[in-house]
Amino acid sequence: MNDTQVKIIEAAEIEFAERGYGGASIREITKRAGVNIAAINYHFGTKEVLFKEMVRHRIEPINHLRIDMLEKATIENDSKPLPIQKVVDFMVRPLLSQFIGEPGTDFRFMRAMGKAMSEERPFMKELHQDILKEIVAKFSKAISDSLGHPGFEKISYGMHFLSCCMLGVMMQHSRLQFISCGKIDLHDTDGLADHLVAFISSGLEAVSKLSPKT
Repeated sequence: MNDTQVKIIEAAEIEFAERGYGGASIREITKRAGVNIAAINYHFGTKEVLFKEMVRHRIEPINHLRIDMLEKATIENDSKPLPIQKVVDFMVRPLLSQFIGEPGTDFRFMRAMGKAMSEERPFMKELHQDILKEIVAKFSKAISDSLGHPGFEKISYGMHFLSCCMLGVMMQHSRLQFISCGKIDLHDTDGLADHLVAFISSGLEAVSKLSPKT
């Protein structure tokens, strides 16, 4: 991706964060990026494609890192199942480090995703499934291995809850300041990751131990 494309994507991130997908204006994005409409048309074509590329630009490097961490740890563990906390940590920490840990960030990507996902446009669901396909497959297996293979239904529910929990934390992260009365630093990535990993891991373990319906 060249400098102009990155400049446009960063401007789009701000616009989507402030106005949502439906309210975002290509004209405003060009002003923020300091380019003309022809540049957006040339590099992306439509607002939908621009949104998709914005998400890919942010999420795909994180997904590569997640998979690399999982595969390396599995090799180092002689291909034996990893502790559930470690598997969940590989899902959670890289994401939070990218979007929360950076000093001075205004959480714009998280706000852009939060507003856009609430609009429930069909292409966003397709995009979400596309960028997470490999992640879901690899981490579902790793989590199933960690929990002793509790069954397809329990892993499916668990992965669904894991995904919803992470999305909710991203979209509503600033709420933590209100709930903690300003005592928790919103940029404390490790604190947030440690607590979220513990919360999700315990939930996955609880789901895996549910008794079958009689």
